[in-house]
Amino acid sequence: MEVKILGSGNEVGRASIMLTSEKKRFLFDHGVNVKAMDYPIEPKMPIDAVFLSHAHLDHSGNLPHLYKRGYNGKIFATPTTFDLTNMLLRDSLKVQKLKGLTPQYMPDHMNQMGRRERGMRYREKIKIGQAVAELRGAGHTPGSSTTLLEVDGKRILYTGDINFIETELLRPADTKFKDIDMLITEATYTYKDHPDRKKLGEELRKKAADIINSGGTLIMPSFAVGRTQEMLLILSKLDFPIYMDGMGIDATRRAMLHTDSVRNIKKLRNAFSKAQKISRPNQRKKAIEKPSIVITTSGMLSGGPVNWYIKNLHKREDCSLILSGFQCENTTGRTLLDTGRYINEGLDIKPKFNIEFMDFSSHCGRSDLINFIKNVNAKKTILVHTESGPKFANELKDMNIDAVAPKNGEIIGI
Repeated sequence: MEVKILGSGNEVGRASIMLTSEKKRFLFDHGVNVKAMDYPIEPKMPIDAVFLSHAHLDHSGNLPHLYKRGYNGKIFATPTTFDLTNMLLRDSLKVQKLKGLTPQYMPDHMNQMGRRERGMRYREKIKIGQAVAELRGAGHTPGSSTTLLEVDGKRILYTGDINFIETELLRPADTKFKDIDMLITEATYTYKDHPDRKKLGEELRKKAADIINSGGTLIMPSFAVGRTQEMLLILSKLDFPIYMDGMGIDATRRAMLHTDSVRNIKKLRNAFSKAQKISRPNQRKKAIEKPSIVITTSGMLSGGPVNWYIKNLHKREDCSLILSGFQCENTTGRTLLDTGRYINEGLDIKPKFNIEFMDFSSHCGRSDLINFIKNVNAKKTILVHTESGPKFANELKDMNIDAVAPKNGEIIGI
């Protein structure tokens, strides 16, 4: 049995991992590098089953291409993940066409994929030939999961993206695993821990109150899946007007269809019902006429309605923009943080409003990651979805943990 890294080897993004047993071939995730639209190595066919950890495009974005290449098998994930993935894939297809790119798939391939979806509940076990698969909660986004696969007498655990803290939106990831032969884990933040989540939420509410009491508008660019819903829950505790704009509205509606996908569905429904949803461009003027909070896409400022708000508020010193998620290299958000300049969609401006970053990461931090790896106590640990894998692997080896951080294309035997 062997594992081949098709994507996410010594890089963050375009996750794709192939497991080949004596008679079966399984694929974990198949994403893209969203900014550059770089694709993973194409997996060998035939594939017996595909497991999708969550909806984000760096894990799901190239799945329809499998069907273009002739795959006709099933994809396994939670129903929530499928619902959100369908939304993101269709949006990605639209964006690629607008940018003049040649998409890797067409709507027909998405439809074919949709017919082969097999939704799984957490801890439900399904058989694929002699193999047995089970999904557990991952604490990363609504519906996110880790995959436990038993095949040829071996137990393989693939985490996808994972978080071990309770948030306003999600329960922490499941950590109780036994007799694991190989752990394939994300290791995005090998180099730091994240701030205390409750204190960070309190700090955000204080900042929001200060901005609004000063007559300004708080712009909260947020990823549609996961972050929008968490920001809504945190900020809804304030008695201030909240507007939602962009794809996060649809993502929230979809998440609420699956009551077990979030920690407290009643709180989310209540917060969403009170928020004012912007469905037409002319409603945006009303949102900024008076002090307010605007939760809008995109999280890295690369598209979506956030461009309108920055364009129309950049001269106002009483406003503020708070980024709550990691800003990848060469994105509009990273450029804004590093230089103070907003360069996007024909604009090149230096906003007068305050700009800052608050670390609401949905990935586990260093200490939690190390504790998880130690507790799983796998015979071999493979580090993926990381830019500092080799250094971290050496640290783990000093802890008597058999760890490796392979490059894309490398094969690791079990």
